[in-house]
This record gives sequence, C-alpha cells and structure tokens, in this order.
Amino acid sequence: MSVVRGLFNFVSSWIDVLRVQVHVATVLVRFPTLMVQRPSVWRFDRIGALSFGQRVLVGPFTEIIVYARNARSLVAGQLTVGDDVVIGAGCNIRAAGGAISIGDASMLAQSVRLIAANHTVAFGATYRDLDWDSNKTGVTIGRNCWIGADCTILPGVVIGDNCVISAGAVVTKSVPPNEIWAGVPARRLKSIE
Repeated sequence: MSVVRGLFNFVSSWIDVLRVQVHVATVLVRFPTLMVQRPSVWRFDRIGALSFGQRVLVGPFTEIIVYARNARSLVAGQLTVGDDVVIGAGCNIRAAGGAISIGDASMLAQSVRLIAANHTVAFGATYRDLDWDSNKTGVTIGRNCWIGADCTILPGVVIGDNCVISAGAVVTKSVPPNEIWAGVPARRLKSIE
C-alpha cells in the first residue's frame, strides 16, 4: 500500500508542476510585455483576476497566488500591477481573500511578502479551519514606492505614493505618501522632501 501511495504522490507532484507551467504560459500569452524569470510558482482560479501593466518584471523563485473565489472568504482576490513594476526574487504575493494593487514604477526587493487576508482566531478552535477576517483585507502600494528586502505588508495596509519601506519591516498600518518607514512593527522615520 505504501508503494501505491508513493507512486500516487509522485504522479500528483508532476501534475502540479505541469499545472503551474500552464498557468505561467497563460499569463505570458495574456500579458505579452510581462517578463517572468523562472522558476516561479503561479496559482490562480481565473485569469481575469490578474492585471499587469507594461514592462513588469517578476523575479525568480516568486510565488503569486490569486484566488477570486475562496471557501474561507467572501472577499474576492485580485492582483493589479501597474506599468514598470519590478517584483524581486523570492517574493510571495497572496491575493486571496482580498485585492492587492501595486502602483506604477514601484519596486519590491527580494523576499517581500504581500498578504491580502488573515485567518480569524477563536478560543479552542483550530485556526486554519476558521474563515478569514473580512474586516481587514487587501494591500495597496502606491506609485513609485520602494519596498525593501524581506518586508511583510499585512492586510488592510495602504502605502502612499513615493514611500520607502526599509528592509525587514513589518507594516501593520497604513503609510502616508512621501515617507520612510522602518522596524517591527514599522514606524515613520522621516518625510521625503
């Protein structure tokens, strides 16, 4: 029985690899100026939930998850990326249970995480089985923003135009335009004059 299970797991994993490659190919046909460096993982339920502007670069080892429908949330997932955006290597973009928007000419350095929804919590419950919090969803990054390496942007956050988020920051609240933020949790360092 364990040999059959092992063979099933092997075949299933290769089917999943093929599905991911079909998703990447579908996105590249739909958005011809999009540049995707491989390997990367793309999972989505509807191509219409994705929108990419001109000359967008997605670095290798990036994972992009976009589910317009999800059993854990009534909020639709969607990813909208403007023109001339750079998404660095190893980023993790999870637009399920909320919309993620990245403005024109913004840069995400390597290993940035954008999370559109979180699980709710309840005493005595298994958290992974609970619905997602629909009160705080989505991430919006304005135009000409620089999100430093290894940052995490949590649900409900709006980052204004022309902002810099320092490497390693965890952004838990919205950032006004033209500011530099850093730290865990992220706080304002100074304005950009």
